[in-house]
Amino acid sequence: MDAARLVAEAERTMRGCPQPEDVIAEAWQAYELTEAVGAVLAHAARAEGERAEDEGARGSGRRPSGSGWPAGPGSPSGSGAPPGPRRRQDSVPGQGPGQGPGPESGSAAGSWSGSSTGPGYARGGGSPAGVSTGAGPPRAARLTGVRDAPGTLRALRVLLGEIGRALVGLTGSAEDETAYWQCIEALDAVDEAKDRVGALARDAPG
Repeated sequence: MDAARLVAEAERTMRGCPQPEDVIAEAWQAYELTEAVGAVLAHAARAEGERAEDEGARGSGRRPSGSGWPAGPGSPSGSGAPPGPRRRQDSVPGQGPGQGPGPESGSAAGSWSGSSTGPGYARGGGSPAGVSTGAGPPRAARLTGVRDAPGTLRALRVLLGEIGRALVGLTGSAEDETAYWQCIEALDAVDEAKDRVGALARDAPG
């Protein structure tokens, strides 16, 4: 699915009066979608550079240096699946931000209800399983392309701002320390994603 449609899907969720656990899940979804969009754009930029090098080499009658040829279907990015983002280590009460992961696939964040049926958090340093809000695979896993890079990045910036504002409100209303740190970790992820979008926007053509 095109990135713009995935961002629009997240916007609809955020405008539908989401519960606290939904907001936290959307923060991690947006983080991972931003990383996936970055991977797709980076691959496209490399492919364009290789094509330009190839055309230049053909025009001058010389062979490109190194491998130099556009990657075929067997290349690492040939499957269209971007690499997964890094995930923080699990936080515990009393620890500061930057040490806890986002929720695993199929989980809902939180101790907001006081129950023990909140999300399972990824333990250890393994690869993240992604985040799902119950509407199928994580959005990053459904990404197939970025047709309008500048427009998509603008929409991502707006979405991240909306999620960040919601998380600030949730942080002030958290009923226990676990819920508080879940909000802080989600805010950390949103801030990282904002920085990533800014860097991608500076590099994007047009």
